[in-house]
Amino acid sequence: MTRILLFIEFFTLIFTVINGTHFHGGTITWHPLNSSDTGSPVAIVITQTYLWTWSVALCTSSNIASSASISFTHYYPSTSSHLDCALNCATATGYVAPPILPDCTDASSAQDTTVGQRSDIVYVPRNADFTVAFASSAWRSLVTNSAADWSIASRIELTPRSDNGLYNNAPIATVMSPIYIPQHQPTAIHIPIGDADGDIMRCRWSSGTTECGHVCPPGSLPSGTLIFSNCTIIITGTNIGDWFAVTVMVEDFISSSSTTPLSSVPVQFLVHVVAPSSCSTPPEVYELSNKSCIPITVGHTFTSHLIAINNCGSSVTIIDISTLSFAGMVQSSIIQQDSMTYYKTLSWIPTTSQLGYQVMCAMALDSQNSQSAQYCFKFYVSQSGVSNCPEQPQLQQRRAHPQQHQVQQGKMRFRFSISLEENAYYCSTTSTSTSTTSSSTSSTTSTATTTSTTTYTTSTYVLLLEIKSPLDNTFYYRSTTSTTSTTTTSSTTTYTTSTSTTSTTSTTTTTSTTTSTTSTSTTTTTSTTSTTSTTSTSTTSTTSTSTTTTTMTTTTKRRMAEVFFTSNIKID
Repeated sequence: MTRILLFIEFFTLIFTVINGTHFHGGTITWHPLNSSDTGSPVAIVITQTYLWTWSVALCTSSNIASSASISFTHYYPSTSSHLDCALNCATATGYVAPPILPDCTDASSAQDTTVGQRSDIVYVPRNADFTVAFASSAWRSLVTNSAADWSIASRIELTPRSDNGLYNNAPIATVMSPIYIPQHQPTAIHIPIGDADGDIMRCRWSSGTTECGHVCPPGSLPSGTLIFSNCTIIITGTNIGDWFAVTVMVEDFISSSSTTPLSSVPVQFLVHVVAPSSCSTPPEVYELSNKSCIPITVGHTFTSHLIAINNCGSSVTIIDISTLSFAGMVQSSIIQQDSMTYYKTLSWIPTTSQLGYQVMCAMALDSQNSQSAQYCFKFYVSQSGVSNCPEQPQLQQRRAHPQQHQVQQGKMRFRFSISLEENAYYCSTTSTSTSTTSSSTSSTTSTATTTSTTTYTTSTYVLLLEIKSPLDNTFYYRSTTSTTSTTTTSSTTTYTTSTSTTSTTSTTTTTSTTTSTTSTSTTTTTSTTSTTSTTSTSTTSTTSTSTTTTTMTTTTKRRMAEVFFTSNIKID
């Protein structure tokens, strides 16, 4: 009996090790085959995209070209799973769960990742509102759990929209995995999202076993990790080699005031903490045309290049341009043009099953283990051909690391350090001005009068960030001002019978407040004029006057993490 128990424990251990390192995340989205369909059941297209460990989920260029299924080196129960109904299944009568095993679309041996995607047409009743999920074991070994179960779920709702009577299209969310973050450097990860209906989109942490299995944030992530509704995540890793699973839900809303989502789409990925690169400038990657959206017609051939730029000199090389694409996108091996430029060729012929939006993302990896920001662009596939993409969903991710920059604004030079506090950023300035005024009138002899005024002004600007899109990050500010003024008049000697002295002091205070929605400007001018007449044979006087005025407008701050975004600074 003891031997049997030991064998069972050993077998369980081996099974866990084999079965515990192959899931890297993914996403599930859906859309109606015909948004204006009035019958029941309704045909919908469900697209599943999953990422796996390449060394156990083999994928070659020939597999990609032939749209072959991923070939696993071991048996994983998850590969024979289906996208089952998980919640409110009574409304989903007739739903037949599609398989989850996808066709191979992308592979990166350098980052040990295989990407697979499949699309299936299923039929569900009109007004159905239910959740489908793919749940199994296990994520690769994580800091918080060495054999964590995953669950990735999408909510499907087929009640006609209240604004146009059509069926809703769920958002799309695309992110590559793994994403490398340098140790001790707060990193901003923006999840590319889009919506064919142009709906308001918001992100939140996944919650509950159905949405996130054993890796539910924030407990599954480093302390202090933040998520914002625009799908930006701020994360800091402290230990080199740590792995974390990030699980997020993207939801669309019919208006900005609505709090009831039309649908929910998952996006899950891995984050890996790496040693900071000795080169401070990461590589870059972009598609040759550098367009955010490319219209294309079914049956027409698309050809282009993915370009990667090495910013760290000839001692560093680009070792990989990894991608996350879709069925039929054929890529060459990486080609080195010179010490700075590398590229891959792309070729694709879209099919009728790919009508609508298709999204492709890419990242470059250099020999110092430094990743580029994720670069995403989209295609709009049509049957008859269009010259422009009808919608412009935001589909670009930015990552950033803390930096300090010096900016010249008018005649004032200031250094700023940007720190994230919800949507607030800070910078500080210091300026010094000195003026000397002398005014005297003498009827018979000489008079020397010296007046010196020195003003020290320190202003702190609180910059508010409004993110309209990933390509339009604009900083606005309101100001907090502290002013100290000291005036000294000394050593006035007069040898005269009549002296007239006129002194004029003018003080101007300007306070300007600008936000993304309001603009307020207040100007206060104070003018003081004094005239003194003195008759004296000989007068020597010394007068010293010191005036200190402090004006301060305070702003409550809650400093969270330091991060830098490449953006436009507007100071009005």
